[in-house]
Amino acid sequence: MVLAFSSNMLCLEGGQAVASSLAHLRLLSSLNLRDNKMGFGGYTAIVQCLRQHPHLKDFWLEKFCLEGHSNAVTCVAWSPDGTKVASGSDDCTIKIWNALTAELITTLQDHSSFVLSVVWSPDGAKLLSGGFGAGGVGTPGELLVCDGVSGRKILDLNNEEHIDVVSSATWSPDGNKIASAAWDDTVKIWNALTGQLLMTLEGHSHWVHCVVWSPDGSKVASAAWDETCKIWDALTGELITTLKGHSRYVECVAWSPDGTKIGSASHDKSVKIWDALTGALISTLTGHTGVVLSLQWCPDGTKVASASHDKTAIVWDPISGEQIATLIGHTGPLRGVAWMQTDVSGHSDAVTRTRVSMLVTGSDDMTLILWDGQPGQELSQFRGHES
Repeated sequence: MVLAFSSNMLCLEGGQAVASSLAHLRLLSSLNLRDNKMGFGGYTAIVQCLRQHPHLKDFWLEKFCLEGHSNAVTCVAWSPDGTKVASGSDDCTIKIWNALTAELITTLQDHSSFVLSVVWSPDGAKLLSGGFGAGGVGTPGELLVCDGVSGRKILDLNNEEHIDVVSSATWSPDGNKIASAAWDDTVKIWNALTGQLLMTLEGHSHWVHCVVWSPDGSKVASAAWDETCKIWDALTGELITTLKGHSRYVECVAWSPDGTKIGSASHDKSVKIWDALTGALISTLTGHTGVVLSLQWCPDGTKVASASHDKTAIVWDPISGEQIATLIGHTGPLRGVAWMQTDVSGHSDAVTRTRVSMLVTGSDDMTLILWDGQPGQELSQFRGHES
């Protein structure tokens, strides 16, 4: 059974993984764990193969497919500890999933219409979500805070402050503030504890589709359909700079983990990487054949992942623009992508630190896919004392 391809192939022959020398692997739709076509033995064989062939470092395996939404999955988010995934949907619900077992934990049903944004609080205790209001486009959107365990609604922030759809919302790194973006062309900053509106950032001339905090909490960046991204002072609300370069609507903006770079994704089918301090364009990543709707940095800052209307996600080197991997498996356009990376330990006679890198993607096909990246890659070993 052929699992992946590039210039050569990685195959399973008689249950044993055999690899030839290839730099990058692309997942085929024929590799489909949700139909149990491979099984755990095959997965284990691949892990053993990757350990024996460290040059196969950019392999992505479809691990789970999460099914349960009855309409398009518009947004996805990992919990800070990496054990859960939250998904928002055009079915007006938010679902929380066990990322280890793929089981549905609970469904939140406080939204009255389409959900466009969902994100965990920094401590993992709450969920922040935004979307359409009951009246649809041109009427106040919804911005809610719910308990991340029980799903109980804690705060209803908007109170008609945003006069149109809330397209994006995010927590400040310390969890004390919330930023929201809306189709009323504004960004708003809120007190996350009381729900009090602190300030409104005005300057975009079209719908604002995304807002994110800088890692140090001092700034926010926004992306809009006016084909620009803007960087704002989060304390004063002052506009710092405007990033211009996209030729179509900008859907998403994302800070690098170290705060030095910003990525943006656009309907012009490209991803652009900018210097966050100077606003200078660093690189343009091209390869998608459809509009790019979502973007996120790898937690160590070495890669970015983008999700597109072309039904694929691409993992990139943000500086060189190299396509490291293309994830193929969804049958509909992709709306969201989120990245989780952590180090785990194991073994009784030798503690082996293994980096676990996973992506989750959400699609119009009503499913989420959890992709297991670089399985079994060993970082270092720490052995016990010998007599």
